Amino acid sequence: MNSNNPVASPARLDALEFLQEAVRCNTISSTGNEIVLARMIKARLDALGVDCDILEEDGQQANLVATLRGQGAGNKPGPRLVLSGHLDTVPIGDATWTHDPFSAAIDEGRIYGRGTADMKGGLFALLFAFMKQKDLAPDLWNGELIFAATFGEEIGALGASTMVGKKQIPRFDAMIVAEPTDNRLVIAHKGVIWLRVTSFGKTAHGSMPGSGTNAVDKLHLFYDRLQSLDLGPTTTPLLSEPTFAVTTFNGGGAPNVIPDHCQMTIDIRTVPGQDQQDVVAQIEALAAALADEDPEARFEVECALNLPGLLTDEAAPIVRICQQVLARRTPGAEAVRGAQYFTDASAFGAHGDDIVILGPGAPEQAHQTDEHLLVDDFFNAIDIYGEIIAQYFSQN
Repeated sequence: MNSNNPVASPARLDALEFLQEAVRCNTISSTGNEIVLARMIKARLDALGVDCDILEEDGQQANLVATLRGQGAGNKPGPRLVLSGHLDTVPIGDATWTHDPFSAAIDEGRIYGRGTADMKGGLFALLFAFMKQKDLAPDLWNGELIFAATFGEEIGALGASTMVGKKQIPRFDAMIVAEPTDNRLVIAHKGVIWLRVTSFGKTAHGSMPGSGTNAVDKLHLFYDRLQSLDLGPTTTPLLSEPTFAVTTFNGGGAPNVIPDHCQMTIDIRTVPGQDQQDVVAQIEALAAALADEDPEARFEVECALNLPGLLTDEAAPIVRICQQVLARRTPGAEAVRGAQYFTDASAFGAHGDDIVILGPGAPEQAHQTDEHLLVDDFFNAIDIYGEIIAQYFSQN
């Protein structure tokens, strides 16, 4: 098999070529054009006669929702399964890539480019499994299958939150989110809180620091106090303990001016069931205590993002079906796992029941220079999703 043409069947060639088109479409969060990719998908689904809507957020961002309905049980409603993935990617970074990040080059059985693993590979594997279900006569299955593509996942699950807030999809019984998991089953992941902490001081000439209040110094005192924060233990053996990290720290504008403003960002990763508002309250209490001790210190705590973790019951039907399919295809992949990151499932969790994370691509490829995806993993994902869909609707 030629490493640059690792496909035999026309159906697989079609899927790979459409994935390449998607990778060549720049959908970097905030600066790319996610709506262009949404339109590409809609055009494909329109040609098949699928009910599909683009839900535009602005000139560059949009969600997409497509729906298939089976009618096998007459007037009796069937279950609703959602297939979800995001359209956007992270930036390409400053390092030099071996292959152009928007080339979608295929080399030695791998497709290269930004978003191949995270997560256009998963998104388009879902799409082709979804389109395969369209080939099945509606009277042969009962229920509703929804394909939901979101914008802005990489900058805080914006599209998923919009989709839930504006009720762009109905409540669901089960959902598959196609983040890269090496086609292994993930049923738990962490939540996230992003906090901005600002300290305020009084400006002065750099040669007379005593005449001012240095906001950088005050925020550094807060940083030291923050190290005593105890977020508690994990709630599940699938995940590590909650963590926090200061990820930005910015203050001052000139070398000869005492800064009157300084800001840092705290990235907090919580565990399912943890009271996230209580975590925010702990940070606010630290700031208040330090301000009480130091009359010159003043702080403001703002929450930029607050999304809970995910923990799906191992006994849920979608979990059991995923395990059965994976055990047949790739024994060992059916063992349930947890992930330390968060996904769109954090936003979708309150809008439905059981969610699993399952997708092609190595998790460690996400956000990397020379990001790539094994072509065979992409094809396997299409087949895995197809079998899960078929079994889900046959058992309900």
